[in-house]
Amino acid sequence: MTAKPTLFKHALLLTVMLMTACTNNASTAATLLDAETSLPPLRTMLECLPSEAALVAAHRGTDIGMNEPENSISALEKLIAHGTLMAEIDIAAIKDGTPIIFHDGVWDDHASSTGPVVATSAEAFARLRLKDAKGSVGGEPVPTLAAMLDAAKDRIYLEIDFKTSADMETAINMIRARDMADQVVLIATDDMEAEALAPYAGEFLMSLPRARKRIVANAKQGVWIGGGWRDGDEKRIQNRHYVIGAQWKKNPAQLAKAAQALDILVTDQALRYKPIAGLKTTGAFRACLKAGTDAG
Repeated sequence: MTAKPTLFKHALLLTVMLMTACTNNASTAATLLDAETSLPPLRTMLECLPSEAALVAAHRGTDIGMNEPENSISALEKLIAHGTLMAEIDIAAIKDGTPIIFHDGVWDDHASSTGPVVATSAEAFARLRLKDAKGSVGGEPVPTLAAMLDAAKDRIYLEIDFKTSADMETAINMIRARDMADQVVLIATDDMEAEALAPYAGEFLMSLPRARKRIVANAKQGVWIGGGWRDGDEKRIQNRHYVIGAQWKKNPAQLAKAAQALDILVTDQALRYKPIAGLKTTGAFRACLKAGTDAG
């Protein structure tokens, strides 16, 4: 297997949907980060990761073993308590343009209403309540982006997936206003989305940080190669000067290989894993984080 690049590998986004290998989580984020009071910059975290290790991120900000609603603040709090270091969340918008955290284009399956999200008034939105994993309506409101950012600040990294209703500039400005640009990866799954994000992204990490019209020789970038990643595919992509991004299919035996080849594993089962998969020793890793944080 071709070794994973160690310099500027932060240009990666990979999405790993379902991993089923059993790994007991004995580490907390505080232990891994040497009792840091806040997260180091995400670039520092990714540059310090050993070649065999990868961050584990929670898809839709939840875990299939949790009853809390997906993309909810209660689920985020549970992830943080577990020590999970990253959550993938989805930004949409209601009729007046308010950015919210919700995956689907309609409310039907995950909230106490029906119909299109983008057609919902602010008044109707305020009355909405989320459904838990069993489909029961509880008392938790659908979070706004502002509320989710405030809950996550200095506590957990975020991958931001933009739904079609979301205004990218508004959302990015809200993140920047909270001084959270170094805590976030912006998801672009193809060149078109990367080009749409480019005017606003500035200092942010992106999963596809350059599009066709902005190619730089030998630059690294994340790519989205769908659900068919197999051990060895990263060689083909790295030969084209890319750092791999992939969507995982269920294959328990491949967890260690995936962590070695990739940088971020996004999974529906984050609570089953240590916050950093494949991390064998922590001393040098923590020293690197401290040096990078102090230098910043």
